Amino acid sequence: MKGSKSLRTAFILLCLTLWISKCNNAESTALDGSKPSLAGAITIDPSIFWNLFVTLPPYPIEPFLNEGETILSVDENDAADILFGVQNPPSDGSTIQFRFYRNDNLTFVTDYNPDQGGYQDYLTVDFGPNPQNSNFDYKGGFQINSLSDENCINNYYDLVAVDVASGISQTFKVKVNDSDKCIFVATNNGAGYLGNFAKKGIDNLTFAGPIEVADNICNSNIPDGINKDVGYKAMIAVSYSPSGNLRNPSTDWVFSSFRKYFSQSGKKLAYSFSSSTTIGFANADQWTNALGTTGKIWTGFSSIDWTTDTPTQTQCASLQPSGAPYSSWYSATATGTQGVLSAVNGNSIAEMTTTDPAQVIQTSCAQRRNIVCVGQ
Repeated sequence: MKGSKSLRTAFILLCLTLWISKCNNAESTALDGSKPSLAGAITIDPSIFWNLFVTLPPYPIEPFLNEGETILSVDENDAADILFGVQNPPSDGSTIQFRFYRNDNLTFVTDYNPDQGGYQDYLTVDFGPNPQNSNFDYKGGFQINSLSDENCINNYYDLVAVDVASGISQTFKVKVNDSDKCIFVATNNGAGYLGNFAKKGIDNLTFAGPIEVADNICNSNIPDGINKDVGYKAMIAVSYSPSGNLRNPSTDWVFSSFRKYFSQSGKKLAYSFSSSTTIGFANADQWTNALGTTGKIWTGFSSIDWTTDTPTQTQCASLQPSGAPYSSWYSATATGTQGVLSAVNGNSIAEMTTTDPAQVIQTSCAQRRNIVCVGQ
């Protein structure tokens, strides 16, 4: 019977809301003499209906957040201290208890009860007057831990707290900042980029060379579904630049040691680097999963062992107004080298011929290729 009364009450409130809304919206006559539709005459805020069914505990709690944050957060495979406070504490000094429930993604030390099998799946936190420091009256907290996952995407999980006295729950979102890094492919909407893409540096004085242009391409094309909280660098070797900014495994490199990188929408492990920051393709090592599924990329490497040569040509380069070369990348032996996205071996950074001995394939700068972008 209680359920029937609740439904009847909700229905009455709904009808009352509709009636009040209609009263507050004067009917009008259209210029063609037709009567306006009911939908046009009544405007209802959807939150009205939601609020009818949301019940908070008698003394709700709220989290204290770090500056700039809108929800609780913790780094992946790490710990964070979180603090809650009662919004409107009771005036009689009584204690309010909440039980916080752990889950498969957020863990913390829970209550121990030997009569109920040992550790429980919840932690009880008391909120009441603090005799040592009144600034902490009706405040309480604990340390949460996040587990590692096999992707590079920030995840959001629910932390449920139940008021012990009323049995009514509150749910708080917790953001887990992923420690792994994403790899994506900038495709220029499928068109690819010409070999002299660094020409953009001439037209925009903000950029001084190919590294700056390529990195800007990456950070301007971060796709939905992967981590957008970090910057990205282009996986491209630059042996010459009028800005003096170069890139290779020894300088301004894109990979870091002791870090996992995920490709293909951030859900497939590309490689887990230990103490090194390159893959030993010459020793038959491979990517765990390819960087992509189809297409080719500009790389600038002169061999599969991640090396570059000193540039002596101006291919795949545009010119500054002074006539000096404005290089994308190029080397004495392989100008405008490319990699194959679907390859897991050295062809992923320097595509080789099938001849014996194999040679790095030189690519016309008039070709269009994609750019691999790596999270930092």
